[in-house]
Amino acid sequence: VPSDPRDGDDYWSSDDDDEENDNSQEEEQQQYSFPELTNQITSSINTLGGAVLPKLNWSCPKDATWVNNGTLKCRTPGDVFVLLKSSDFVMHDLSLSFDDADADADVDVDKNGSEEEKEEIKYELVLRKWCHLHPSMEFRCFVSNHDLVAISQRDHTNHFPHLSKNYLSIRCTILDFFDDTIQDVFSLPNYVVDVYVDKNDRVWILDFNVWGTQTDSLLFDWTELVSLQQQQQQQQLSQKKEEEEEEESIETMNTNPEMRIVQTELEVHYNPLASYRAPIDTVNLATDSNGSNSFQEFMKMCERPSQL
Repeated sequence: VPSDPRDGDDYWSSDDDDEENDNSQEEEQQQYSFPELTNQITSSINTLGGAVLPKLNWSCPKDATWVNNGTLKCRTPGDVFVLLKSSDFVMHDLSLSFDDADADADVDVDKNGSEEEKEEIKYELVLRKWCHLHPSMEFRCFVSNHDLVAISQRDHTNHFPHLSKNYLSIRCTILDFFDDTIQDVFSLPNYVVDVYVDKNDRVWILDFNVWGTQTDSLLFDWTELVSLQQQQQQQQLSQKKEEEEEEESIETMNTNPEMRIVQTELEVHYNPLASYRAPIDTVNLATDSNGSNSFQEFMKMCERPSQL
């Protein structure tokens, strides 16, 4: 008498799939709730006019705007949670924020204290009032030893013709603001600060960033910035020596930070966020480092008829 095939180890039953589906559904149905945080976010959004821009200690989730209609504008706690959860930048801040500190030794990056201090860092969710800013008037300023050494157009993926006519006056406006408002107030000697110049030539601080390769150098590269830093240090040493020789104090000020803008359409840079606008599996297939035709093989596999 033939044995019952159901006694074998390889026997398959639809009941097995049902049981697996039930288990997977239970895992998918697991939900998380943060009522206190949700209430705080809701209250903050209402206080700030109904729309905010979220960020953590260092980064905002600008790589995840594709899940929020292409914008960082958030009107509900759900918008904030989706952006934070979908952002690789935020994940890097939470788990890998200090991994590049030693690698940036040649850039003279300002490290954030000892290992014990790093472990004690308290992460904060920052909600800023949403404002409509024209990207052409955002600038990144590089500060070395308390002196402004370089200014870059922040949106280097576009050419704005009006900047070519006005960049000298914009540089003076930013330099005056830095001398009056930031230079003698901010404690760190080396840092990067983003500013915005409005139509009335008022300058607004947008953010502070680390002096190091974690921060995008935009129209400069970090070797150039290190060179400018060294030149500035040599200039300060020579001025100090002259003051000592003359036995009198002479107030000196850096009046000529190098400023770069996109002068023509040919100088437009590649958008570094472009690689975040597709599923990571697709990106990995398209950029296979093994030299194989993984993407073509994947497409051929999709064209095959189902064998189930």
